[in-house]
Amino acid sequence: MDFGALPPEVNSGRMYLGPGPGTLLAASAGWESLAAELADAAIGYQWVITGLTDESWLGPASTSMVVALAPYLAWMTATAAQCATAAAQATAAAVAFDAALAMTVPPPLIAANRAQLIGLIATNIFGQSTPAIMATEAEYTEMWAQDAAAMYRYAANSAAASAFSLFTSPPRTTNSAGLAGSNAPTETARLISSVPRALEGLATPGAASGDGSSQSVEGTAASAGLGQAASLGTLSVPPGWADAVSEVMPAPALDANVMPGGWGAGPSFGRGPAGSVRRVVLRAKSIPRSPVAG
Repeated sequence: MDFGALPPEVNSGRMYLGPGPGTLLAASAGWESLAAELADAAIGYQWVITGLTDESWLGPASTSMVVALAPYLAWMTATAAQCATAAAQATAAAVAFDAALAMTVPPPLIAANRAQLIGLIATNIFGQSTPAIMATEAEYTEMWAQDAAAMYRYAANSAAASAFSLFTSPPRTTNSAGLAGSNAPTETARLISSVPRALEGLATPGAASGDGSSQSVEGTAASAGLGQAASLGTLSVPPGWADAVSEVMPAPALDANVMPGGWGAGPSFGRGPAGSVRRVVLRAKSIPRSPVAG
């Protein structure tokens, strides 16, 4: 900006009517606080690492930890120094503003000069006020130059104070390959946890169709076995009993209204293969007579 092209009313008005150095001082205090916190954190990290590696944690793992954290500690220390530099620069900018303000002509003086010029011109009927008018104009020119010089100097000092160095991001202290490998146990645990749900699904009738079929077949076989008992007198006995004590004799199918005769005749339940009826025939045996019975 060409401050020399601006009248002193503008330059002085900007300096006196602006926010002043308050914002710069507040920024300086903030940077100083951040620098102190980072420096304290770096010291605390270093103290903890030293305590671990020198007293309780030894070996390759300890060495790897120190190597991994060294870049982060260096970054914290460097960033703390950058914050301290930024605080100093903000303070320098505030000082530059105060210096420029001191060099700038106060607006009331400029207003008084302009008022005096107007009065001299108004009373300069016969030219008697011409020397005073020229002196007043010369004074105003000096004010113009003074304000322009103050603004140029302030701009230069502010540019130097605001030249902050770029802040860098913290370095990565973790291994991305290790993070990817840590997902393997998680996947294994997920698979293991899914086994009970899969077994429960197999145990349900809808999922375990094979078991349901075998159970149905067994149930059919058991149901078909019912009613296959042989007759022993008036009793119905399992087929095994009849095989043990009798012989199975095939017979033609009987009519529903015909009752087979013979000793121990009675209702016969169940049919064997090929429509045969199982009958138990008792073998005749000799029964000794008792002398008492005569």
